[in-house]
Amino acid sequence: MASTFLPVAGKFRVWAHPVAQTLATRPLGRTGREVTTFGLAGGNKVMWDLPGEEGPSIVVKAVRSGITYLETANNYQLSQLNYGKAFRILNLIPGQPGYDANLRARLFLATKTSLRTAIVRGDAQPVGRAGSGMRLAVEDLLRSMTQFFGDGKGYIPDGAYIDLMQIHTLVNESDVDAAFEGYDNPGEKSLPRVGSVAALKDYRDGTNLTGLNPGQKKYIRHLGITGHSNPYVHMYAMRKDKNNDLETLLVALNPNDKHFACHQHNSVPVAQAKGMGIIGMKIFADGVMYGLEKKYASQPGQSVPTVGQPGKVDHRDFLRYVLSINGVSTLITGIGLTDKNDDPARDQIAANLAACQMPNLDQARMRVIEDEVAAKHSTDTNFFQMAARGLMAPQLELRKRNSGDVQVLWNTGFAGADPLVRYEVFRKGVKVFTRPFEPQTTEEPWDFFDNSATPGEEEYFIRVVDKAGKTADSKTVKL
Repeated sequence: MASTFLPVAGKFRVWAHPVAQTLATRPLGRTGREVTTFGLAGGNKVMWDLPGEEGPSIVVKAVRSGITYLETANNYQLSQLNYGKAFRILNLIPGQPGYDANLRARLFLATKTSLRTAIVRGDAQPVGRAGSGMRLAVEDLLRSMTQFFGDGKGYIPDGAYIDLMQIHTLVNESDVDAAFEGYDNPGEKSLPRVGSVAALKDYRDGTNLTGLNPGQKKYIRHLGITGHSNPYVHMYAMRKDKNNDLETLLVALNPNDKHFACHQHNSVPVAQAKGMGIIGMKIFADGVMYGLEKKYASQPGQSVPTVGQPGKVDHRDFLRYVLSINGVSTLITGIGLTDKNDDPARDQIAANLAACQMPNLDQARMRVIEDEVAAKHSTDTNFFQMAARGLMAPQLELRKRNSGDVQVLWNTGFAGADPLVRYEVFRKGVKVFTRPFEPQTTEEPWDFFDNSATPGEEEYFIRVVDKAGKTADSKTVKL
């Protein structure tokens, strides 16, 4: 895709992209789409009512710069409405004079719902809360459609669609269970609740299994999940997704990730193994890396007004670090500063886009950046992320088979600051089996059949080993 990113002078010249030079793109997992390596987040200035229609102008600038991945959420105040204003300027409203179908096809528009439930019956209550004021997931979907492409009051033009609808901010296993209610039998009228996954699938596939899509609309192209805090819950959701309906994972990633419940060694490898597109967010820890308070930016003034800061780690290193994590397709950042002349020294879109054209870093350089961030920014930045739990061994189950074998079963272990490399099975303190680590993508556990155990010896534990040589042992289980 041709870019309008203009050449610049000085230290940024080497990263400049002249008009008509193609921007870097990567496949977004198995969606069949490629997206630019830098995308626009819908928070920060995009979601506020600012003088001069700054929110819509940021979206317009991003698209005209060649960025193809656009992100927002129902919870982000005025963000979807500001996107809608921008789409009118860009001729992206189907049915309107001058509609630019080619540009719409190049863009990948993503939004989110925090609502886990699509149907409630009897005394059941919906799960999830939304700043949108909606109660059920399909209400959020329709709200998105009318705010992006309609009148903001319910009208949706023919031909409008969203590329990606994400189930937002999964924190607990109960969130996942609620979202997957009715997954296998969405038309069962006796169910007290049907979750958001089944209903959003109807709007992806043009079906009406839930009864919520009588017009058999296809308003969604793809489904995904997001989360800031808890990688173990993301992994649980991906294991429950037995039909591979989830195609993307939007997850918090930055050089301090390993000091918390680590995403890059837990949920990211599972998503990659399932062929999902991985989108990095919170690259600058919601501005905390450059001096903002440890809280979500919710009102004007909570923006970083510079491109990086003197004495701190170069902003480009944060971006390149995340793009160098294995499996990452693109990353998004909020925008707090733009410049009418596209000067990367004073324009976060221009500067961040330029940084995301650079080659990936090797592992040694990534480790250097981690150390530099710890020294110059501290490690206490990711307020949105669960505290570190360290390396954790899996739970163990034993079954005696008719053949006399002992079947040893276990689900995944969890990594700390280093990736997992193998599992070791011990019988009566003696290692009897080793299995290389691989991400667990289904609810089917790993197993080992021990045909050498004699009565009295049927006592086992599992040891998980990480790349640094650290180990964690499960509880010992006896038959």
